[in-house]
Amino acid sequence: MDFADLFRSYWWLLFPLAFFLAQGWSSFMRYKRTKAKIELLKTYAAAGKEPPADLVASIDKDTDRDDRHDWTSNGESEGSGGGSAFLVFLFAGLAGVFAYAGWSGLIGDVREEFYFIAMILGVLALAFFASAIFRRRK
Repeated sequence: MDFADLFRSYWWLLFPLAFFLAQGWSSFMRYKRTKAKIELLKTYAAAGKEPPADLVASIDKDTDRDDRHDWTSNGESEGSGGGSAFLVFLFAGLAGVFAYAGWSGLIGDVREEFYFIAMILGVLALAFFASAIFRRRK
């Protein structure tokens, strides 16, 4: 069994691996931000000054935050739909890539599997598109 056979059999494991790496990086960066804010608080305490309320509130916000990524906002206001637009393009693009891979036969005789994956990703793109359209504006 060579590398091409191994990749052909387990290519789909790249997606969960990428997800775990992205979440690990996100957690590490959140840790570094919180650590830097605590060091800043220590500096204020050593100088005998009152830290800004925004700084203390931002630490509480970081520690209370759920570890999951908020797929709907991407840092924008809830009603803007920016996160949904990103997901529509992401899943539509992935669906196109898998459909092309199935059509061209890039990886041997797995055409039907790639078409099936393309259909699933296309449905997800349509779901995020519908979510962006029908989301209630605040």
